[in-house]
Amino acid sequence: MDNKKNIQLIWAAALILMGVAVFFRVPAVAEQVAAAFETEKGLYFFRFSFYLIAVILIGGGIRKIQKFWPLEKK
Repeated sequence: MDNKKNIQLIWAAALILMGVAVFFRVPAVAEQVAAAFETEKGLYFFRFSFYLIAVILIGGGIRKIQKFWPLEKK
């Protein structure tokens, strides 16, 4: 059972790292695909979608870490 918890902690760290990586990679990729969008609205939606993915990844990793180390209620 302890091995499963360690794997979940590693998975949580991987989620957070991928979320941060997506967050910092979006501007570079958006510049590359800017020509594919006919309007600015499409580019804004593209950026919004990928920033949302980054936030979800980071939030999921934080949630897994909170389950790994539950806070003591007093």
